[in-house]
Amino acid sequence: MNSKMMKAAVLEQFHQRLAIKELPIPVPGRGEVLLKVKASGLCGTDLHIQDGRLPTIKTPYIPGHETAGEVYALGEEVTGFETGETVIVAIDILCNTCRFCTTGRGNLCTNLVRLGFERNGGHCEYMVAPAANLLKFDREKIPFEKAAIIPDAVACMYHAIKNQGQVRASDKICILGIGGLGFQGIQIAKHFGAEVYCTSRKDEKLEIARRFGADEGINTSREDLLQRIKELTRGEMCDVVFDNIGIGSSIQTSLDIVRPGGKVVMVGYDEDTFEARYQTTAMKEKEIIGIRGSNRRDLVETIRLAEKGIIDPFVYKTYSLDNINEAMDQLRSGKSLGRTVITF
Repeated sequence: MNSKMMKAAVLEQFHQRLAIKELPIPVPGRGEVLLKVKASGLCGTDLHIQDGRLPTIKTPYIPGHETAGEVYALGEEVTGFETGETVIVAIDILCNTCRFCTTGRGNLCTNLVRLGFERNGGHCEYMVAPAANLLKFDREKIPFEKAAIIPDAVACMYHAIKNQGQVRASDKICILGIGGLGFQGIQIAKHFGAEVYCTSRKDEKLEIARRFGADEGINTSREDLLQRIKELTRGEMCDVVFDNIGIGSSIQTSLDIVRPGGKVVMVGYDEDTFEARYQTTAMKEKEIIGIRGSNRRDLVETIRLAEKGIIDPFVYKTYSLDNINEAMDQLRSGKSLGRTVITF
């Protein structure tokens, strides 16, 4: 390969497999950094992008929004970074002037542009990102493949649990649909002192969940979820339920097992709409709460928790860039038991 060229996975058209292409290494502009990508995580959203479900995505482009790497070159006016430093890449490029950015809710930025979405992402050997989006981490304490999933799989669940769910030590919570995000969520909720239940139709996933500290795993292919939650909580039901399934019926399932005054946090999405019963939700003051990404503070805190070993970002399997379509197929088929990562 030409020394000024790189290998990249390109989505040339929606509904097509990714093409492995040789492209020129990008040049960082003012305030930007060129990264040598070391690891790039795969997410269910990558499938939604491939299926053409996100209207802001324009093809052809390079996906990948969970990235860790080394600083390779600095653009003009970049300070605070040196070549060789290890960093993760925050997904959201913020305007820093809208009402949300200026009140600490940058994840809702009115003028949001995202790396791996509206701009090229990390499924490539070299990637350009704004210096403002880079956060340093200790390579001796967090391997690249684990660091890569912090910007989304870890920080997203952290935002859901800490900020939106406001989980406390006295809470009993349930994570519906354990997987790439859920395994991180178990560890985070346990860090906050909660009692954690989780669901899956696969015993293998429930075994992993217990390994990460889940108090109870419920196989919904053969167990009655409502009855089990009644037994586990002595009829009180859950304080917070995190819906990582995101199908039309899963919000009502969550509402059924949450206590009066409890919260249902919408984390994952697969279908575009859901149905829920109006009266029993309103009269019992149950809340349905959205969640989008995370804030910079969440990212900083999750990096520190990972460096201290309090959170161990769970990566099920790694693949080479040449095998990225195989990894996508495993994710789509449901055979992947957790986050998968492309390593370079």
